[in-house]
Amino acid sequence: MYIEANSCRVYYEEAGKGAPLLLLHGWGVSSEIFRSLFFRLAKNRHVRVLDFPGFGLSSAPDVSPDNAWGTKEYADTLIEILNTWGWRGSDVLAHSFGCRVSMRALEKDSGTFGKIVFTGAAGLRRKGSVPISKKIIGNAGKVAGYFGPPGAWLKKIIYSKIGSADYLAAEGVMRNILVKVVNEDLSTILPGIKNETLLLWGENDSATPLEMAKEMESLMPFAKLVSIPDAGHYVFTEKAEEFMQRTEVFLGIAG
Repeated sequence: MYIEANSCRVYYEEAGKGAPLLLLHGWGVSSEIFRSLFFRLAKNRHVRVLDFPGFGLSSAPDVSPDNAWGTKEYADTLIEILNTWGWRGSDVLAHSFGCRVSMRALEKDSGTFGKIVFTGAAGLRRKGSVPISKKIIGNAGKVAGYFGPPGAWLKKIIYSKIGSADYLAAEGVMRNILVKVVNEDLSTILPGIKNETLLLWGENDSATPLEMAKEMESLMPFAKLVSIPDAGHYVFTEKAEEFMQRTEVFLGIAG
């Protein structure tokens, strides 16, 4: 199914009956990542899962690279969708980039969500600076881009050596969006989030390390951190049963 929001065609699926529960995916994937989680939760809740604009079956934001979206625009789109559905105040389970968008939505409207489950949440700057060699190479890439087609070719080669997998996989305006998003520090939003929150983390998460989760817990007044051993950034697939059990207890869902 599709819904129009913020000039985008957004794909979503729904199943189940009961209190509403929204699932929000991370960067570089789509709602498909939640497939098994979606059907299990739908046994007791009315669950909806969507593809953010530019991912899965949703259209990308129709903007120029210079006007690339950030988390604010994604949050505006999400709030518009929730209001259209009459789902303001629904519980939410978000992963990585989906957590960023959720934070921005809560900054704009504190009543956007009820209970929150954040897993592998992005939004805080990682400690440690970028190596000086990487800065120099990155600056060289920017300069090369000013010299027409040969410069653009050289820039692509340079960035292929230093870019993250997400950066290299992103195409068109989505690459500009990624750059904008990853440079946002949302730490100042967290103290204002008064929702009951479960931070459910993979102990070996290398994308958003456990130290970031501990910082989030310290900043959010009603957050509790639970780490799951032998799991990484996609703990909900790597340790699916333990993840589901802890989520169901937190959300008050019968097993």
